[in-house]
Amino acid sequence: MMPVFINDMISNRYFTIGIDIFFCVILLPAMMMMLPVDKWLESNSLFVVTLIVWLYAVYFCIKQISVPMAMKDRKHLLIAITVLLGTAFITWLITQYQMDFPFRGHKPRMERFLRQTMSITRIKQHQQATWFMYLVTVCFSVAVGLLSELNKQITARHASEYEKKKAELALYKAQINPHFLFNTLNTFYGLMITQSPKAETAFMQFIELIKYMYTKATKDTVSIDEEAEYIRQYIELQKNRIDEKRTHIYYSFSSDTSSKEQRIAPMILITFIENALKYGASSHIESDIIISLKVNNDTLTLFTENHTVNPKPENKEPGIGIANCKKRLELLYPGKHNLEISNTNGIFTVNLILKLK
Repeated sequence: MMPVFINDMISNRYFTIGIDIFFCVILLPAMMMMLPVDKWLESNSLFVVTLIVWLYAVYFCIKQISVPMAMKDRKHLLIAITVLLGTAFITWLITQYQMDFPFRGHKPRMERFLRQTMSITRIKQHQQATWFMYLVTVCFSVAVGLLSELNKQITARHASEYEKKKAELALYKAQINPHFLFNTLNTFYGLMITQSPKAETAFMQFIELIKYMYTKATKDTVSIDEEAEYIRQYIELQKNRIDEKRTHIYYSFSSDTSSKEQRIAPMILITFIENALKYGASSHIESDIIISLKVNNDTLTLFTENHTVNPKPENKEPGIGIANCKKRLELLYPGKHNLEISNTNGIFTVNLILKLK
């Protein structure tokens, strides 16, 4: 799955390109059409071309240079203001252009008279038009530049958070794997010491679990069916150390047809199953362990229940399994999971509802 910040980066890039095209193809030509460009082009084509090229230059200069500089620090803010004042000065120079209008069909004296009487009006008209288009261009480019910089900062923050979460998840995975290996090897070691006939079967099951852990656990996601099969194999391995006459394990997995397409972070559920088997199994007390895994559309529900027949000593420090699992859920499924853990009257329950999409 593509990270959110990459999607934001792509969408922001297309948005900025779209705004640039809108200004260059629609807004600026529309402003030019409001002016008597046809009359100006007749004998002042140099002025019109210069004005259009300059307005394009002002737009990209302010958007790409001035605004990003202004948002850095005071030193760069002064440079940005200097650049803006420089564009205003060049615009003033352009307004000093002396417009020339032909007066065909008039006698020389009449032409001179018309030029003298209309000179002030002509100067004011093209100067006002130039300053108006310049100010519109500056305001539009500043607005677009601020929006682009804001989007860049948001994207950069998302990228930073993504890298931070990625590093944290790598740490939690590194902690989970040894934790899982220690508990499983402890079970296998017990079978070897007692020379149990189940040792060979347990060894083969252990190999399958190790294979899954090193081929799937490093991936971002696995299919629901793969994770459910891994849980089943883990339960079968743990049964080798459990007195099934005293401890009864009920494991069920049900899913609809859509579960084939659903994926989940690997080994994110195993901690809850591991704790249920670790603290709910007894060789001298009757106990039941219920583990239920259901998938309906894009919602996964995990429920475990066990009697706490092997309570953790009060002076023993809390383990890292549940804590790490909670942190992984918060990082991978923020706002998409609901975890309820209860320990009432010696009955420990876990109810996890997880949105997979």
